[in-house]
Amino acid sequence: MKKVLVFSLIAIVFLNSCTNNKFKIDVSDYKTDIKVKRFDSELFKFNEDSSLFYIGKYQKEFGDFYELYNSEVFQISLPENADYSENLYGFVQYWKINQIDVFIKKEFPDFKEEEKQINDAYSHYKYYFPKKNIPAFYTFFSAFGLSIITSDSIVGIGLDKYLGPKYSELYEKAQWNNYQQKRMRREMIVVDIMHAQAINDFPYQEEKGNLLENMIYEGKIQYFLNCMLPETADSLKWRYTSKQMKWAEENQKNIWNYLAEQKLLFSSDKLEIKKYVGDAPFTTPFSDKSAPRAASYIGYKIVEKFMENNSNISLEDLMKMNDSRKILTQSKFNP
Repeated sequence: MKKVLVFSLIAIVFLNSCTNNKFKIDVSDYKTDIKVKRFDSELFKFNEDSSLFYIGKYQKEFGDFYELYNSEVFQISLPENADYSENLYGFVQYWKINQIDVFIKKEFPDFKEEEKQINDAYSHYKYYFPKKNIPAFYTFFSAFGLSIITSDSIVGIGLDKYLGPKYSELYEKAQWNNYQQKRMRREMIVVDIMHAQAINDFPYQEEKGNLLENMIYEGKIQYFLNCMLPETADSLKWRYTSKQMKWAEENQKNIWNYLAEQKLLFSSDKLEIKKYVGDAPFTTPFSDKSAPRAASYIGYKIVEKFMENNSNISLEDLMKMNDSRKILTQSKFNP
């Protein structure tokens, strides 16, 4: 199993209609039949008196995902350790006393609608990347830590991170702030999955990259999301409110001019870069009414123009491109 990517980005949904959707395509010949396995419900059945039975059951039915869960989520002990059963039982009982199993079952009595959305997204994925394998999918309980975990062949979905605003008290106790809590709802599941898939397939290569490189990378991820989820609201895919979406669209020129005038595009200062592409309630150098990650939005607009001007470039070609200056130049971007 290759290096695991942990992803915990979430968002709030606001409807955003589009009359001319250039990303909408016919994927009827690329249908997938993904079935999501519910590890969360099986986990809460764990009984220390029958620990060998349950551990064997988990290993047999959930295989590599169970290994991934222990290493990335549980992290207290491993099945081969003498104290594993005791620790896992304590973990399960603590959360059952707090009724988290009841809350998850109430909000997700089944996973049919989300499964349908996942299949639609991966039909698009199969269309654009026919040689890539479709991962196996599992739901899990994350103890309010992780939304999505992925490896080369697995996607795990932490259902407790998508319970919705009714559970704000639980999220506050887990120290998730207000703007993050507003995004912790089921509408974000498929968006978070595809975002994680993009990052897993096409990780950022430039550890010492400048702001422009970060902008273009984020722009490519958003372009990927549009291709995978053509009928999902833009505000949802951007993790924006409707007002933030409007602000970003109306202030493209101002954002671009500011970045250019301040000579920030080729800055490699990580703290400076984070101000413009890092997840936050808003973009701090601008007003508190601004959209978060304002430079990422410009990065997307550059990528969008680049693809419009280079119809011979496939989505896979785009995602593999690392020359941000070339993308900028050929985009002829001028907001």
